[in-house]
Amino acid sequence: MTFTAPTRLELDLSGTWQIAFDPGEVGDRHGWTMGHWPEARSESIQVPAIWNIAFPDAEGIGFYRKVFDLPADWDGKAVQLHFEGVSYRAEVWLNGLFVGAHMGAYTPFSLDVTSFIHTDSSNELIVRVAALSRTKDVDGMVLKFLPASKQGWYYVFGGIWGKVVLEASLLVACEAVAIFPDLYREIAEVEVALNNRHPNFRQANLRLQILAPDRAIASDQSTEIWLYPGINRFAYRVSMPQPYPWDCDHPHLYQMITEVKVDGQADRTSTTFGMRDFTVQDGQFLLNGSPIYIQGVLLQPHYPINLVTPPDPGMLVRELTLVKEAGFNLLRSHLRPSPPGLLELTDRLGILVYAETSLGWIKDNPRLLEQGRREIAELVSRDRNHPSVVFWGIFNENPAAAAVNSDDLVRFTRSLDPTRVVVDNSGGTMAIDQDFGWQDRATMVPNRETERQEVQDLHLYLGGLVPESVYAWERALGKNNPSQSLIDQGFGSSKTLLDAFDRLIESYRGKIFVSELGCGGMSDLEDTVAQYQDQQHLVDAREMKTFLDSLRNGFAERGLDRIFGSVKALVEEAQELQAAGNTRHIEAVLANPRISGYILTQLNDVAWEFHAGLLDIWRRPKLAYTAVKRLNQAHVLILTIPKTVLRQDSELALSITLVNRVPLAGPDQISIHLFDPDGKEVSSVQHDAPQGAGIHPVREIMLNPALRPGQYQLTARLLNYPQDCAETSRNFWVLPAVDLEGVYSGAQWIGARPAWVSTFGGIPSEEDPKRLLVIAHPGALTRMDWEIVLAEVSAGRSAVIGPLRPSDEAALDLLASYGITIRLHFGIGNWMGCYHWIPASPLFSGLPQGGLAGEAYVNVRPRYVMSELGGEVLAGSFSNSQTRLEASAILWYSDIERITLGKGCLVFCQYLIFDTPLADPLAHRLLTNLIAMLQASLKEGEIDG
Repeated sequence: MTFTAPTRLELDLSGTWQIAFDPGEVGDRHGWTMGHWPEARSESIQVPAIWNIAFPDAEGIGFYRKVFDLPADWDGKAVQLHFEGVSYRAEVWLNGLFVGAHMGAYTPFSLDVTSFIHTDSSNELIVRVAALSRTKDVDGMVLKFLPASKQGWYYVFGGIWGKVVLEASLLVACEAVAIFPDLYREIAEVEVALNNRHPNFRQANLRLQILAPDRAIASDQSTEIWLYPGINRFAYRVSMPQPYPWDCDHPHLYQMITEVKVDGQADRTSTTFGMRDFTVQDGQFLLNGSPIYIQGVLLQPHYPINLVTPPDPGMLVRELTLVKEAGFNLLRSHLRPSPPGLLELTDRLGILVYAETSLGWIKDNPRLLEQGRREIAELVSRDRNHPSVVFWGIFNENPAAAAVNSDDLVRFTRSLDPTRVVVDNSGGTMAIDQDFGWQDRATMVPNRETERQEVQDLHLYLGGLVPESVYAWERALGKNNPSQSLIDQGFGSSKTLLDAFDRLIESYRGKIFVSELGCGGMSDLEDTVAQYQDQQHLVDAREMKTFLDSLRNGFAERGLDRIFGSVKALVEEAQELQAAGNTRHIEAVLANPRISGYILTQLNDVAWEFHAGLLDIWRRPKLAYTAVKRLNQAHVLILTIPKTVLRQDSELALSITLVNRVPLAGPDQISIHLFDPDGKEVSSVQHDAPQGAGIHPVREIMLNPALRPGQYQLTARLLNYPQDCAETSRNFWVLPAVDLEGVYSGAQWIGARPAWVSTFGGIPSEEDPKRLLVIAHPGALTRMDWEIVLAEVSAGRSAVIGPLRPSDEAALDLLASYGITIRLHFGIGNWMGCYHWIPASPLFSGLPQGGLAGEAYVNVRPRYVMSELGGEVLAGSFSNSQTRLEASAILWYSDIERITLGKGCLVFCQYLIFDTPLADPLAHRLLTNLIAMLQASLKEGEIDG
């Protein structure tokens, strides 16, 4: 006989409550919790919802009040008060008596109110809520010392954001059920906690019935037990012969009904679980005993309007359906427990989940161990029966806190759940960004083991479209490939750090897990703001509107309509760059046999990170979403060309890699086609496709068409597969040769000359007041050199200054003494975006122009950009503010800018074009154009010289 539905009664307290804020902290003294509610200063508010929806700028302390009556048939029953979530500290009073408290923003809690509640008269429920603040301590709570997810990054908020429900049960009832599947032994280990609220022993019958995915009874057992007063715990091993395994393609779910019967009355609960096994060995992940390549995406579990939960129930369904349709097999719920309802969907859809605590970046403090245990216990207790959850993550990019507390917290996590992989500190091996980098050791504890294994767990934020040397490093990561290219490119990590990382990788024999990587592309802010409709007073809507206004104003002030036509067109180009950048990063790791998986940052835009998502904050796909779908297919083609810009007389050498997650269904061929700037096919070749599973580099292929200037496109696809799942393309550019000697004969090189300059013997060395000064390496000039240069410019000469870096302190100080304050900023873009705009002008003659700098510019793109100097910006860039220490705004920079100094002028050029013109045709052409333009200005008398 199959059991009937659970037997509990519920009273949902959702709806209108009263709230009274307490900025002076007088509520306790004035008895607000004990019958003296401040009616005159209270207002109505809806629960569940953060209080910021009704009061956007509220913070600190607020008291909630709800008056309710119980149904008559609840008399004599046990009553639990359940809170789905309150941010941040909640203290609860019922009918003037203190019931209990809870700390933490994202996990549920319950209080037994049986002895406090009235069944014959109305009840008054008071909840004192202390929310976090970015500017002050609240009840002694300091934001940076608390497990608070990303409230410090995005928005602080407060209130009763989750449902509040009263539940009535029998005096003997099931308190909790934990099910730990053991797929190989064909058993389920079951732990049951029963609560006997009677003051004496009770004899009971405990029955465990398991329904298979097809609803047949898989197991049914009962036993007579004695229950002490209070909580009683029992453990059983339930036989599960020939179980249906849960996996991503077949997410089979079982249901266990727990019945405890006393004196003929039964309490029943239902628990869903799955039979699956997930572990890690030497960095390789295994699902049900078979290797699985992690193709993951990072969810920022943050939503518009209500911030902590979706504004409508369909949003969870939409975002997870998009995750599944894009071919991702794992979702990382980043730095906080997933929102209610998400795991039920991942269980049904077959999406693995990397579950994290809210500890994340917490600063070490004397209470961290207590905080960590609390957060872990509540996360595990809530989510341990979901088969989709396969990781427990404790810290993120937090070597300081992990060094002190991870040993204890890893052991504690394992004691609560033997079946999942435990990660001590995500990104713990190395995290690298344009502005930071550190190297440490990361560990994971495999399923049903207690010893920590070292795992190479990396966070790689290398920008959008990366230079060829960085792409080659990423593709060869872990194969004794030195990290010198990252040092050369000026990433935040030092040579000492990267050398240590290289030594670590050299001695490591396992697989590498890239648990974060990715780049950004702007959201359509006009459309994003419009979706708020009449709720644009909310804190998140206001910020999005501020960014939009700043973008529009800056766009208009710089006349960018002449380049893009509209803001929407600019956004579309930024999204195209994100699609291309993520494609390159993912292709690099897919083609690397040392890598066991990746997690792309990130699924959704959020707050000031309105660049980073594949989806916008309303969970609507951006262009990068479509691009990544191709890379998650069973068969992926990767085209590699040595250079994105070729000279006109070059031969075209290309290579192709076929990644087969599963063997091809039959013999097939790879078809490669080359299209000229007019879209005409000028060359093609076919090659037999490797059949087996794995990564298959195909031999180098030479194409020898007559190349003419312009943009070319290469395409490749498997002939017998649909185009959207086994096709790829790459663009490259062909540039004509330029006469270097004629252009540079009028330049006077100051300081260290680039090596190639010596190849032109025709460049005179004597000074000429009409000759342009060129300073290729400004950091190499002495103070005396700078004094001479700036004095000559002030007197009427012109100078071009090559890329400045923060380490060029002498140059920056000397320029500042002349009233030229150079403020440098990172120009690579990390997981966000820094977009470099290029006008249609003589400076970019013969080059891709009239838009954003794309793949043609990857090797010369500025590493550092300048705050605008007030001169003529010849090429610029922009990003947006990214910390709460500065106002929300689009930040506009210059990449090439001309300013006057006395009677002369200075041209600052941050593009990396001075050292590579012989090797890089685009650097060659841009440097030629720059010097020719300034020389022409001199000849025409536009610049007094």
